[in-house]
Amino acid sequence: MNTFSHRKFRTGVLAGTSLLTAVAILSTASPALAEAAGTTTAKAAAVVERATGTRDLALSTAAPESAARSVTSTESGSVTVTAPTDSLGYVESTTADGTKLRLNLPETNKVTGVKAGAGTVVYADAARSTDLAVQPTSDGGARTLVTLKDDAAPDEYRFGLDLPSGTELMEDGNGGYLITKSGSKGATVLGSVDAPWAKDANGKAVPTSYRVEGDSLVQKVTTTADTAFPVVADPKVSIGFNIYIKYNKAEVKALKNKVTYADTSVAMCGLLVNPVASVGCALLGGAVIKKVQSVWAYAAAHGRCVEMKFTYAGIFSDIKHYKC
Repeated sequence: MNTFSHRKFRTGVLAGTSLLTAVAILSTASPALAEAAGTTTAKAAAVVERATGTRDLALSTAAPESAARSVTSTESGSVTVTAPTDSLGYVESTTADGTKLRLNLPETNKVTGVKAGAGTVVYADAARSTDLAVQPTSDGGARTLVTLKDDAAPDEYRFGLDLPSGTELMEDGNGGYLITKSGSKGATVLGSVDAPWAKDANGKAVPTSYRVEGDSLVQKVTTTADTAFPVVADPKVSIGFNIYIKYNKAEVKALKNKVTYADTSVAMCGLLVNPVASVGCALLGGAVIKKVQSVWAYAAAHGRCVEMKFTYAGIFSDIKHYKC
């Protein structure tokens, strides 16, 4: 398989046909062409949403120079996520104080983004045997997805990454990265790039990983003769909200006894390999520890996964078990 060529990240005004112009052009086409285009986009969105689910998609609307714009607010603040008008643009996340994080879509043909399904912005046939998609999520993040439609699709995808001024990437210990900024009191975490995942048409996990090359995040997706296409793969970026640390069923079971007998915050901290979580972990009170133990015990007994939520300041926020 071939690899997309490197492209430096652009910070200028988005070029290309606006969504409104694209719609106007489409409306002048024959009904058969319009129906075919709509069907292609709908199918592409359905493939992506089957892999990601739709419960955490944020409401979004069209906006100038973007295919979709979403504003998510919580007690932690607000984040605005925009999906580019076309596939040559970038996904942008902006916090209330103006901090910006930008992620370029991989090197592609110029394809106008169209919102379909439950809110997925699709860039159909943006590259050889590849669809691209963007999903703003309700936690203030943005999923940038690639769909490998068959074995002719590239096995690597290069995303230009424009970090906030003065920040850098730090490995999080789980396959992803933290976006950190150094100061007199140590590193502050502003955001994250979640560990990558990929699924085939049967929902089976496909091996995938990241590496950083210069200003680019490169995702490799390893398919085999047994892989069922299409394959959906996802880098997810977020800034200014929360970090979610997930434990699969095997990890929940393996750590059950350690969690059960972790009566102090110091003992609990030993379970958290994520450097941000370990910062706020020492502040866990007795009631929180008991809640963690209760959720963990239920998950271990019923074959469920566990998710712990921390703010970017490293403060424990919540824990839950979920079907996985």
